[in-house]
Amino acid sequence: MPSSLLSPDSPARQRSQDLLEQFPELAEVPGFPQARILTEYVLGRRSGELDTSGRATDGTFVAAEEVAGIPHEMVVVDDAQGLQSRLLNEITPVRTYNDRIDEAHTVAEVADRTSPIVDLAAFTPERDEVWAIVNAPKATHALAETIAALQAHVSTVIVIGRSDSMSRAVNKELARGYARVDVSPGVGKHRMIIGSRPLSSPSLPTYPRRGTIDHPATGPLQVRAHGACFSGIKSDEGSTALLTALAAATQPAQSQPAEAVPGSLKSVLDLGCGNGWLLTAAMRVTAAKKGTGVDVSKAAVTSARETAAANGLEVQAILADATDVQALIGGDSPVGAGGYDLILLNPPFHQGTTIETDTAAGLMAAAAQLLAPGGQVLTVYNSHLDYRDTLERVIGPSEQVARTSKFTVIRSRSR
Repeated sequence: MPSSLLSPDSPARQRSQDLLEQFPELAEVPGFPQARILTEYVLGRRSGELDTSGRATDGTFVAAEEVAGIPHEMVVVDDAQGLQSRLLNEITPVRTYNDRIDEAHTVAEVADRTSPIVDLAAFTPERDEVWAIVNAPKATHALAETIAALQAHVSTVIVIGRSDSMSRAVNKELARGYARVDVSPGVGKHRMIIGSRPLSSPSLPTYPRRGTIDHPATGPLQVRAHGACFSGIKSDEGSTALLTALAAATQPAQSQPAEAVPGSLKSVLDLGCGNGWLLTAAMRVTAAKKGTGVDVSKAAVTSARETAAANGLEVQAILADATDVQALIGGDSPVGAGGYDLILLNPPFHQGTTIETDTAAGLMAAAAQLLAPGGQVLTVYNSHLDYRDTLERVIGPSEQVARTSKFTVIRSRSR
């Protein structure tokens, strides 16, 4: 694989190197290779040395006045480390959008002269020739919803990611909204797929997606999911196992009204609520009047709110890092310490392909402070992780209420 889109004697390559040398501290940060490729691409397009696909024009006539200023503005989507936004903002005005609130905070710190977009669906450009950089998501639906939001306003969409994860699905989604789709040369382990020439009558999908999840404890419940929401309109196996255990624990009381049951649950909190199905289902099973979901993803928070509404319920859906206790209990946060009778935990355990347990530990610590006296936490996890001792230490007395070869559900009570 070549190390650059540009030839060694390219004026644009020299300008790119000069720019990168202004920020030597960024060279070792994850995500730097993609930021460098994008910088080369924009400068190469501006100089006429690269065509739309990122290949050398090799003397092909390019009208300098048509390319010298492009793009007039860039939208950078899901730049986790903020490097792309930081470097590209040295070339043209940049606006940023991150689905995850923690990544949005990182971008604000690293690329503090860029302008954040709060809601991508409400995006309107401030200049004529606007390009978008989209960091390739794992979920095709996340890409599809991003393209649908941008297509009417953006002349070029550049999807960038590792070559081995850039499937034909990316080409297909771009082709829904753009007449031309190009695949760039690979540079190192990365490449771009570029959509240009917006269609006047695009065939774009609409969101949220709609579905139904049927569980014996609740019957069919409506589900709504935006593109970047984990698990989409399906229930992940862990959530299903947790709801089954919750329903079994409350079954003896189902024959009498919830308000007549001593110590009946009045409030439910789901830390990491995803599409909101589990929170909605738990409210149905327990007859709780108050439901709150917290998630780090904007797509998840919106999905959870819409899922509850589709089933005739109203929940608080809060955009926050569910492991950040101070953010959840401090200031004017509507969550507050010690306010929930039941807290649900279905912690993620992968960061990419690596097993990680820090998020689970943070969720347990948060749950301990948010749990009401006499309340309980139900946690589901992959059985091989064996979180029971940690739950006992962090929250309180814990017992196993369900276990399969794949999942374990633990009930922990406040001390």
